[in-house]
Amino acid sequence: MPSSYSASFRLNLQAPGENLNTWGTILNNGVFQLLEDAVAGMASFTLSGPRALTSTNGATDEARCAVLNVTGGTGGTITAPSVKKVYLVRNASSGPVIITTGSGVTATFSAGEVGFCAGDGTNFYRVVQTDMAGLRLTSLGTPTANTDAATKQYVDNTAFAMAAGSLPGQTGNAGKSLVTDGSNASWQDPSITIAQITDYASDQAAKTDTATKLAVAFAAAL
Repeated sequence: MPSSYSASFRLNLQAPGENLNTWGTILNNGVFQLLEDAVAGMASFTLSGPRALTSTNGATDEARCAVLNVTGGTGGTITAPSVKKVYLVRNASSGPVIITTGSGVTATFSAGEVGFCAGDGTNFYRVVQTDMAGLRLTSLGTPTANTDAATKQYVDNTAFAMAAGSLPGQTGNAGKSLVTDGSNASWQDPSITIAQITDYASDQAAKTDTATKLAVAFAAAL
């Protein structure tokens, strides 16, 4: 019975009794070295369009490597063998990189991204963190798209930006009150206007008049 090859990593599976006195070389080159490629090997290439990863039984190839390092180009689609495999993908091209088996679900990595994808033999799925478990996202860039995350500083600056219809800035306005005239908002020192005093006096007079009338009515009823 001749030697065969494993399904996912295409390692040389020695048949009993074969390759007498030469099995050591085959074991080193066709098994041990290839296992190292599968765990820590890197396939580096530029990508501008479709590319099928090389896949060779018992010898070094691209598809077996743990890392797909796209070093440049405009992006494109990488077709991997239809076997179970996990890849770490680095996309240093200017466009998206898509990992596929040629059918099923594909995993897309945007320009500048580094991430994992897992294949089940038909589909490739992005490994996505959906629960941050209380951790904070840090070192975010300035958002440009509606779906971009924003830093606290960006939100604060936007909320208090000096612009029509927005709240005025906070810098230099400690201890002041925010006042609007119905059209524009501004920070002002706390104060009581003549109009407010007049309104207060009228209010108190009205309350006194009401109390007096109630007292008179109550006395008349006795």
